[in-house]
Amino acid sequence: MERVCGALTRKGTPCLKMGLKNGRCRLHGGKSTGPKDRKKKSEQMEGNNNAVKTGEHETISYGTLTDEEKELYEQINTEPAKQINGRLKIIEIRTFRMMKRYAEESIKAKPNVALLESLEFALTRIDARAIELIRENRVLLEKDEGLTDDSSLIQLNNILNGMRKDRQAKNNA
Repeated sequence: MERVCGALTRKGTPCLKMGLKNGRCRLHGGKSTGPKDRKKKSEQMEGNNNAVKTGEHETISYGTLTDEEKELYEQINTEPAKQINGRLKIIEIRTFRMMKRYAEESIKAKPNVALLESLEFALTRIDARAIELIRENRVLLEKDEGLTDDSSLIQLNNILNGMRKDRQAKNNA
């Protein structure tokens, strides 16, 4: 026998959709909103990591670091451009957390392959961000050290490029 939902609609009439296991249809069953008592709700929701899947977009600040992560934070050695250094440190910690999640998931009897794949892709994106920051840091270093177009490395690079062009011209002729 089919069960009808029966929940009151906006019109005030009973819903005629077929009910699920709980007796209500998919529209009126609803998900739990958590505990009704505000005090209990705030205590239970504090530190909620249900939305953290890979951790790539997890908010990280120094105050949220574990003791182990704080030690890692202090050990990460970067020098110029404080803004870039801070981001590099956070990326290293994010990578550390994601690698821990990966290791924990991979040792399970039945690891979640989709999660492992998500973590791998996220780690690749994080690496790309780190490389961008390292490049920015290098550009800032060059500016700080006053490297200009007449620096010896750039001169050598220009000489080598000129020689390559000459060789290509001779080969094409």
